[in-house]
Amino acid sequence: MFVHVVKPGESLISIAKDYGGTPEKIRELNELPSDRIVPGLHLLIPAGPAATLVPYIIQEGDTIDTLAREFRVPPRIIVGSNESIQRTGFKQGQTVWLPVPIREKREIEVNAYIIPTGTQADAEVIRDVAPHITYLSTYSYRVTQDGRLVDVSDTHLLSEVKRQAVMPHMTVSNFDGNRFNPELARAIMNREGIKQTLYENIFHVIRRKGYQGVHVDFEHMYPEDRELYNDFIRGLAAFMKPKGISVSLTLGPKMNDDFQSRWMGAFDYNTLGTLADSVMITTYDWGSVGGPPLPIAPLHLVKKVLQYAISLIPANKIFMGMALYGYDWSTPFVPGIRARGIAPKAAVNMAIHQGAVIQWHHASASPTYTYRGERGEFRQVWFEDARSVMAKFHLVQEMGVRGISYWVLGCPFPQNWALLEKTFTVRQKVGQFS
Repeated sequence: MFVHVVKPGESLISIAKDYGGTPEKIRELNELPSDRIVPGLHLLIPAGPAATLVPYIIQEGDTIDTLAREFRVPPRIIVGSNESIQRTGFKQGQTVWLPVPIREKREIEVNAYIIPTGTQADAEVIRDVAPHITYLSTYSYRVTQDGRLVDVSDTHLLSEVKRQAVMPHMTVSNFDGNRFNPELARAIMNREGIKQTLYENIFHVIRRKGYQGVHVDFEHMYPEDRELYNDFIRGLAAFMKPKGISVSLTLGPKMNDDFQSRWMGAFDYNTLGTLADSVMITTYDWGSVGGPPLPIAPLHLVKKVLQYAISLIPANKIFMGMALYGYDWSTPFVPGIRARGIAPKAAVNMAIHQGAVIQWHHASASPTYTYRGERGEFRQVWFEDARSVMAKFHLVQEMGVRGISYWVLGCPFPQNWALLEKTFTVRQKVGQFS
């Protein structure tokens, strides 16, 4: 399985013919609504070995044939995987994307967050993704200043999880209903009695509902509360681990240890990586709902974060965060105007509906396009697709991290799950559920 970049003038029929397949199989694999396609669309082709993608800068003397021999892939797949490579040759210094065939599937673990609706729809979402995940993290049990937890409507979710080979984790957050509240986090962490009450309340939920672990997502904490957070997690681990309950954490993305960094200074990678069983690093949301149009998870920045993380935390504890969403911004950007969330499948379908040409941003390894909205305004979409996923999967291979953590289920992205299945073996049945 590999990716084909649609060129002007191509059709599903012509693409299928080039690879000896059928348009129906390509349409089905990519879950396209019709045979319509647009230039720049990245299609999964159901043929050949699974592959990841790696950027390569053309050197003097490189040709299609020399690269095909070096990377052990057919020349036509190199041509298909890029926008404008001609058989006649390259330009020196040009960046191309080369498929790296998967010779042996590596075993990884996969976490996915879900925001419960409290309806049967939760069970349906879990059934769809259960073969592809190791852990399901319910988002979220919100803490209160007195150490209580705001309950979550997770009955349907947990009933379905117990039928699957998936381990459920409860997520505990300092989200107060409107924002991640640093004062709330401080109020909890600064009082020993309240901390112990919270630990006990978490334990009671785990035992009562059948969760297998606790996941802590405290965000936007004050940098000066760094040691308070270390002590909070130290106490939580000491309370839970003897009882056989795993402790995992969300860590914001860092490339250095700036103690004064507004949102990241509180995260002491070295200490927290020692205390926790695993960490999920949020290597996404550079393009955010309240900010200007940007790639959601720029590959070059994701790589820098992982390089820093594995210098302080064992790679076998690290989950690389991946986004199951995109954003649709009005342009030019006006502060205070929030972007619309959009699922990757919906982003592709809208590009096709609008007849938009999808552009590829090489540095970030991200797709984007522009179109006119209903009121005639210009809009820009950044999202994840098959090609960006293949590039990120190569990072997982290259860095040797424990696995992937997805935010958030409920956003259709069929290309991702198809690629995950072909690229990795996802570990399951790692514990016994109650």
